[in-house]
Amino acid sequence: MRNGYLVCLSLGICLLLQVQHAHAKENKTDPTDNVNLTPFRAWRSAYYCLQRKAPANCTAFETVSLTDRGLIDVIPSGIGEYCSADTGCAQHVLDVLKCIYLCKRDFWFANNATVSVLNQTIHDGCSNKKSISTLNRNYKKSSGMKVQQKIYTPFVASLSTLAFIAIFNM
Repeated sequence: MRNGYLVCLSLGICLLLQVQHAHAKENKTDPTDNVNLTPFRAWRSAYYCLQRKAPANCTAFETVSLTDRGLIDVIPSGIGEYCSADTGCAQHVLDVLKCIYLCKRDFWFANNATVSVLNQTIHDGCSNKKSISTLNRNYKKSSGMKVQQKIYTPFVASLSTLAFIAIFNM
């Protein structure tokens, strides 16, 4: 009985090793179509979102192209042009932020700002016609992720131990 089990297990492992994995081609122009099953792929898709080019009429704004630093700086005299529907500069940044959110919901920028913080900053600045700036602001990360990570590791360890015991009838 034990030998038969080991033979079946060995054959199963050999078959699994022979299977060719399907490699889906990543869509760099619309990263929301990518299957982000691992955190690394989600980060990479968010990076592809950041690579979207700004419209040609937005080149006057130096900080219109959103980078991984999360810095946006529009002075009050440029708000009208930045937020207007003709140039679409603010709309471009909002579209990039939406793409990032759809690829990786817990994305944070180098200045610790989240997608929702940048969205709110742009909406507030455009509606109030005030300056839009994320420069010189220190955003604090939420500790919610740390709590989930502390719970996640022991949970996975206990589940894998139970699976090991169930498989090998210990």
